[in-house]
Amino acid sequence: MTCVNGCIKGYWYADGYVRTSSAEYKLNNSNHSIHLTNDAIQKYLPDYGKYEKGNKLSYDQLEAYIQKSEKGRSFYKEVYPQMKVLMDLPRQ
Repeated sequence: MTCVNGCIKGYWYADGYVRTSSAEYKLNNSNHSIHLTNDAIQKYLPDYGKYEKGNKLSYDQLEAYIQKSEKGRSFYKEVYPQMKVLMDLPRQ
C-alpha cells in the first residue's frame, strides 16, 4: 500500500509470505505474544525461529505444510483466492 498525490494505491504480488509465532497457539494460552507475529516482537522471544527460519513461511512452504498435515486441503485453492476477493471488496 502507498499513497501517491493523496491517492491510496495497493499492489498485489503473487509471491508472498506469512509470519508465524514462536509459540504454539492454544485456546487456554494467555501468552499474548503468540498473536503478535510482527518480527519486532517475535525476535525477542526465546523460541524465535524454532519452527521456521525467521518465523516466516513462503506461500509455497505454507502450501507444502498444509498438504502434509491436512490431506486434501490447499492454501492456493482455499485461502489465496479468498485473499484476492477481500482485496476487491468496495470500501465504505
